[in-house]
Amino acid sequence: MTRAASEQRTLLIVDDERETLKALRRELRRDYEVLAAESAEQGYAILRERRVQVVLSDQRMPGMTGTAFHARVKADYPDTVRLLMTAYADTSAAIQAINEGGVYRFIAKPWDPDALAAVIRDAFCQHDRLWESRRLLGSLRAKAEGLERENQELIGLNQTIQEFVGIAAHDLRNPIAAIQWLATMLLKSAGDPRKDPRGHLQKIQSNAGFTLQLLEDLLDITMLEHGDVALREQDAELRSLIAAAVSLNEHSARQKGIAVVVDVPAGIPQVRCDVERIEQVLSNLLSNAFKFSHPGTTVTVSARAAEGAALVTVQDQGLGIRPEEISDLFCKFRRTSTRSTGGEKSTGLGLSICKALVERHGGAIRVESELGRGTRVLFTLPLSAR
Repeated sequence: MTRAASEQRTLLIVDDERETLKALRRELRRDYEVLAAESAEQGYAILRERRVQVVLSDQRMPGMTGTAFHARVKADYPDTVRLLMTAYADTSAAIQAINEGGVYRFIAKPWDPDALAAVIRDAFCQHDRLWESRRLLGSLRAKAEGLERENQELIGLNQTIQEFVGIAAHDLRNPIAAIQWLATMLLKSAGDPRKDPRGHLQKIQSNAGFTLQLLEDLLDITMLEHGDVALREQDAELRSLIAAAVSLNEHSARQKGIAVVVDVPAGIPQVRCDVERIEQVLSNLLSNAFKFSHPGTTVTVSARAAEGAALVTVQDQGLGIRPEEISDLFCKFRRTSTRSTGGEKSTGLGLSICKALVERHGGAIRVESELGRGTRVLFTLPLSAR
């Protein structure tokens, strides 16, 4: 049963003749809640206070005709079904009532009780049909809007995928082409003792390493964006996490003569995190710091407890970033105009992965930088509940 069919059935009768009102109420009150008004204004006042499904009014009333009354009701209460009762055979008035007042049926005076009951019953059924039609229309409109939103999201996703694939294909093409060329050179020089293959092999190793890193980053960012990464959280010491990340990047720092300073005060509370994933975040940030730092400079990793969280900072003395480029740093495949100091390659996904992982832990990450002075990356992690 619909809401319209199950709610109280209320009929408003408007007629300036009291005897007519009494007679109609006697006939109809067994099946409906009947409200009576002796004028159009009184009837309109009732409509402002009560929910009414069907309105039956006389045509000829002092002050306002039934047609004018129904036109006003139609404008302000379009869900009502409007009936007109008249003792006069006036064709022009009937046409006007239909056109202006949207009258559903006419009832002649004097009325036949059975015919009147049938018209009133049909009017309530018409109200139910109209209500259900509007409900279905609203539901269809909402579904159509939802489908349109989903369609726009799919269009956007498709564009993102196309850009993603295009950029990834471009980034993979260069190292793979280099590997192929170097392998060809090695084959040509095979057996020639005068040609040392180690230079070619080192380049193959470098290009293969970059290709593998790009593929791993692509898998990571895809899983993170689709919510497929389950965190294995545990309590952990920040000093240990930082030490592990520094150790992973020790070779890169040593190649450039970069000093790494770890500043974690004793007694800082443990953090709650997935150890492997936060080591990945720290490793990515350190790798970036080394890439964009001058040889012989210092990279500092520090941690503090602040406002119920641990604040971790990775700071370098490198090239810095233009202010207008900072807001795009966490976008996939976005690279700044700043170039690495040693020709190191970047997948363009590291900071996107860092942001996704930090936010999955309930933290936040931001970048502060000054061109020519260096960059600071700060992120927060929840403290252990212990």
